[in-house]
Amino acid sequence: MSDVNVVIIGDANAGIITANKLRMHTDNNVKIKIIGNSEKIYFKPDGVLIPFNDINYKETLKNTDAVLTYGIERIRALATKINPEDKYVSLDNGKTLPYDYLVIATGDRLVPEDVPGYNDDVYHYYDLNNAMKTKEGLNNFKGGKIVIGPASMPFQCPVAPSEFVFELDKFLTGRNLRDKTEITLIMPSDDVLPFKPVSDFIRNGFSEKKINFIPKFKDPVIDGKTKEITSGDNKLKYDMLVLIPPHKGQKFITDSGLADETGYINVDKFKLNYKDYDNIYAVGDAINFPFKVGALGHSEASYVANTIAKDINGNLTSDLYDGFMGCSTVFMDNSGFTLSFDYNSKPTVNYAGKTDYFLKYISANVYFSSILSGIL
Repeated sequence: MSDVNVVIIGDANAGIITANKLRMHTDNNVKIKIIGNSEKIYFKPDGVLIPFNDINYKETLKNTDAVLTYGIERIRALATKINPEDKYVSLDNGKTLPYDYLVIATGDRLVPEDVPGYNDDVYHYYDLNNAMKTKEGLNNFKGGKIVIGPASMPFQCPVAPSEFVFELDKFLTGRNLRDKTEITLIMPSDDVLPFKPVSDFIRNGFSEKKINFIPKFKDPVIDGKTKEITSGDNKLKYDMLVLIPPHKGQKFITDSGLADETGYINVDKFKLNYKDYDNIYAVGDAINFPFKVGALGHSEASYVANTIAKDINGNLTSDLYDGFMGCSTVFMDNSGFTLSFDYNSKPTVNYAGKTDYFLKYISANVYFSSILSGIL
């Protein structure tokens, strides 16, 4: 059997899982190449815990080379263009990389410049450097008004802002600052989440903890001098602003003609392939799905790796991707709950407990030991 070239663009969560799982299910004649130049891989869900001294940031990092299975070739470069017709990827080092199968796992990029007035005094926790900056800001906080929320939709981990405000409530209470602080969560959407039972449950927690919630807070504008954030006629004063920057896909995806100006790729929701190409797939946050969740990238990567392996091995398959995801989230008073659903179901939550809270805290250990390696 002649060699088969599988190229994966993106050396983070979904790309690495795809590569490792594919390596498990294929022989050496399948040449797996993963494109990316990151030195470390970061467990992003811990970003909501790091600012509150709950997690040691060193536990959220691993060397990228160390989590790739033997037999995967790493191309230290960045992709600049995809040519679907001639089946190659152009790189920023001037080289081209041919493929038989292509997996696009390029994730999101943060574009704070899309928010008028976004400046260095605005905080967020969506990468490690900014999570550490937010930690420092909170350690120096003495009370006042804190406004938290995403600037726009979609954004990674829709439940993360709610997690942040509950952790913030606990943090301020422990520092005897809660009575001196007003917490306000803003959301551009109509509710906390698009699932009413879960949103109702979370908002009940807001009420109990006296956390303000303002939905439909869209197209924000920041005035750093007056410390105000405005959406239409709605204006909020703040002493500390934690605003999740807008997200977009990678620009070279748009330049390659595979996506609109958002940079996100439209795929068949049941097959995860691009248009009519049966050899081009997308996984993780690169996809134009309303949810940007690491757990979804995990199940997508597993599906695509298995599909490519079966196709290479000549095994016909009619398996369809079911959209499954499951994740644990923190709630108030050191409790948590787990959401689990797919295309044919919707998440519900009836109670929050200590076990699910604990699951959130050990997620990085499971991620690095079992999920990234392809075991789970």
